Amino acid sequence: MSDRNVTMTAIDGTDALAAVIIRPGSTNGSVSIEAFANGMDKERAAYVLRYVADQFEAEAAAENPITPA
Repeated sequence: MSDRNVTMTAIDGTDALAAVIIRPGSTNGSVSIEAFANGMDKERAAYVLRYVADQFEAEAAAENPITPA
């Protein structure tokens, strides 16, 4: 992934209960993931992440509807 646009990002997570950072990985098509949950139990953090994933999937489906052939 040598043609990606790389920028510096600063995130103030001082009041974050949990965070996930997804970066391009070292090999083509892979990702590097950092995650933490402080002040929130991991079961609840997982619930919130599943909710966000459902929202992402719904938005993607709305943007790219599958039409029957």
